[in-house]
Amino acid sequence: MELHGALVASPGMGHFVPILELGKHLLNHHGFDRITVFLVTDDDVPRSKSLLGKTLTEADPKFVIRFIPLNVSGQDLSGSLLTKLAEMMRMALPEIRSAVMGLEPQPGVFVVDLLGTEALAVAKELQIMRKHVLVTTSAWFLAFTVYMASLDKMTLYKHLSSTGALPIPGCSPVKFDRVQDPSKYIRELAESQRIGAEVITADGVFVNTWHNLEPVTIGSFLAPENLGSVMRGVPVHPVGPLVRRAEPGVKHRVLDWLDLQPKESVVYVSFGSGGALTAEQTNELAYGLELTGHRFVWVVRPPAEDDPSASMFDKTKNETETMEFLPNGFLNRTKDIGLVVQTWAPQEEILAHESIGGFVTHCGWNSVLESIVNGVPMVAWPLYSEQKMNAWMVSEELKIASRVNAADGIVKKEEIVEMVKKVMDQEEGKDMRKNAKELKKTAEEALNKTHIPFAYFIQN
Repeated sequence: MELHGALVASPGMGHFVPILELGKHLLNHHGFDRITVFLVTDDDVPRSKSLLGKTLTEADPKFVIRFIPLNVSGQDLSGSLLTKLAEMMRMALPEIRSAVMGLEPQPGVFVVDLLGTEALAVAKELQIMRKHVLVTTSAWFLAFTVYMASLDKMTLYKHLSSTGALPIPGCSPVKFDRVQDPSKYIRELAESQRIGAEVITADGVFVNTWHNLEPVTIGSFLAPENLGSVMRGVPVHPVGPLVRRAEPGVKHRVLDWLDLQPKESVVYVSFGSGGALTAEQTNELAYGLELTGHRFVWVVRPPAEDDPSASMFDKTKNETETMEFLPNGFLNRTKDIGLVVQTWAPQEEILAHESIGGFVTHCGWNSVLESIVNGVPMVAWPLYSEQKMNAWMVSEELKIASRVNAADGIVKKEEIVEMVKKVMDQEEGKDMRKNAKELKKTAEEALNKTHIPFAYFIQN
């Protein structure tokens, strides 16, 4: 009998890439005969294809990628990124159901990412044998989500409003910048608790991490006295790092420029496919980079004043527009040490380049893992969603990053200089680099494993 897997990803490169990489692993290493991946996106499919890169979109009759475009014009997609994406996945449910029903042969395995857990009901309705969730971020975030769902609303609100932290059995507590007023986050908390409750209706959960990266948290899921009881017997499998590796032979002017720079001398600056800074913050970052005196590559986007995730669904390319939002004379003053790129650059290939010495990042989990698999220390600058948790983990727990203080609004140029120099010049930065390279080795070991328990679980 042909083993066919259907995988569904919610919008955004942070979800597309891990689900595609998981599909490749299932096909190449775990006995699957066919994989069909559905990518839910806004109606700009060509933009999504261009961002994915050649190796994830090249034709393979056994590995099929289909897009489910949504027309979100006129829809109420207000609120946080979590609520926006959850609502989009809710809108996509009829299309997901129809698309999966039309597959031949019918899939025996169904996987959806964490923001699409409502689609598990579709898989159950279609009598698909095995239903799974892929957590595209950390095991710690999974712990946070399922533990929130285990609490009644009053207990959760009490934690948030009195201590500003949520203790999680067997894990590091999740600390917030300040004591939270839960009434401001009703929709977000409701969606989070719903997702956490739906996770434990799956047959298993895959997490884009590996044991050496999060040993304590993964151990908590195995312990009945900790999160084992919360999961109610649903197994948690670390299957990461699910990242796209650098492609050989990629041509780009950034890579040509990097070839001319000394080893580990360049700071790479990017806030992901969705991140956006305000005009004031963009100016402070520009001045900060200039004042460091370090070589840099900066992927810059037009400012957005009210939404740090504004670029997530921005259809404008900006490739031919002027960069008048940058400080007057900045490009000319830094032309000998810096390279500014509009909108997009080949991040995987950049981070793999030997001239890169540090990464100023928003701490999206994809970016964190790409930095780790290349042994690059970071300046952690979270913008939204679980990025603050990721920033805390890489700076305080893994010791591979310096973390800016973004809690009080604008990060000033002086702090930017301090954080960059800490990573690039100081003894603390040398320790971060050493730790990052050690983690890189564990990532390579995890990638080389065949995940025998994972394969056994899938096929039995």
